[in-house]
Amino acid sequence: MMKAVKGILLLGIVAIFFSGCDTIFGSKQNDTTDEIFEVGRIDPTLEQTDGYVALTPFWEGFDNPTDVHVGFDEFVYVTDAEGVHLLDRADLSPRKTIEFDGAVSVTQDRLLNVYVVARYDTVIQDLDPNVTWNLPAVYKLRNLNGTDGPNPVFLDTLIHPFDDASRASETARRARLVKDDVESDEHVEFTGVTVLEDNSIYVTRRGPLNSTTEIAAPDNIVLEFAPIIENGQSTAKMRNVRQIRTLSPVTPSLLSSVGPSDIASFVSPPQRDVFPDNRSFLITQADQSADITFRVLQVNAVETPDGLVYRSQPDFLERDTSRSSGFLYEENKFIKPVGLAVAGDQTGYIFVVDQEQNKLYQFQPNGYEGVTPPPGAVDRSKNLIVSFGEQGNGPRQFNNPSGVAYFDEIVYVADTGNNRIARYRLTTDFE
Repeated sequence: MMKAVKGILLLGIVAIFFSGCDTIFGSKQNDTTDEIFEVGRIDPTLEQTDGYVALTPFWEGFDNPTDVHVGFDEFVYVTDAEGVHLLDRADLSPRKTIEFDGAVSVTQDRLLNVYVVARYDTVIQDLDPNVTWNLPAVYKLRNLNGTDGPNPVFLDTLIHPFDDASRASETARRARLVKDDVESDEHVEFTGVTVLEDNSIYVTRRGPLNSTTEIAAPDNIVLEFAPIIENGQSTAKMRNVRQIRTLSPVTPSLLSSVGPSDIASFVSPPQRDVFPDNRSFLITQADQSADITFRVLQVNAVETPDGLVYRSQPDFLERDTSRSSGFLYEENKFIKPVGLAVAGDQTGYIFVVDQEQNKLYQFQPNGYEGVTPPPGAVDRSKNLIVSFGEQGNGPRQFNNPSGVAYFDEIVYVADTGNNRIARYRLTTDFE
């Protein structure tokens, strides 16, 4: 009799537990929780099941989203085939859409100006008034969130090749504007943009011409643009102040920019009173025609008596396998990395989206893959690998993802082929 009572009580406790799961996770009859339980059936140990859980519903209805960014204003910005969308993190529908042709990247500076990497159609009258050129550009806008009125204000447009300071003369700036030529400036792309502490920006550029002996900078490069100073005051207009030629445009190494596809600085939300004046950055190299061992690089900007210099991060080559089984600097780890993000909180996590592998990677600031094991883990000495992803449209699957963002313990992925923004949180972040 006592055994029967215990059995009934046990069944009641189990029923209450799973009923509570409905409240915490939503109904068990959905893809997310089905997958959680499926993973648990495969291996229920803490070290294996700890990782990212999908926060559904995902944001859908986009047209091939290319990037996602959470700004200092805490709004979400998404680029897709329509342009750039502004979303509230608590809402599922866009608050505002600004049309752009070929929008691929978006960021926001600390003054809440938004930068959109897209294309620009223009006619150059004295070159050929009958020809329209489609050129890469970075648009700078204010007031996308509508705090100063209903309409955004276009502050500046940085257009290649006219805003490349290495092409000082008008002749040099127009030398490659030849229609239908495979080496024309129309084949150049801006691929990523990120903001620095002083509201300067880095922009990645790639293209067909990459001579290192010319006065003009090679196409594969990182450009820095800074606000123009007039009468001692910073203005909204930008100018090209640096072309980072330390990075080889053709030879892969620990200091290269071979087909750069994205860039991320170490300045990111949430807003703080003081950011370190750190001009270092991470860069991804997606050129599929090159044999690139390390496709994601950290480039350190160091002040010296001779000025600012850019150096590699050799510490990432030191890999302690007793502390992690994966590393940012791991030979041939990435195939086509196209998205980067750095967490602005105390974790300093580095996120990489690999389009070819349909995978989201997470690393610690020291380049070690994974996260610190939670209390109670069997092995507290070694990171838990929480990177995930494969081809598909399930809650932990992607279809050619191309952008990633992180804010307030939530990771956002621009899942291009599935026309959605996927959201995830570590299970250890749930209270």
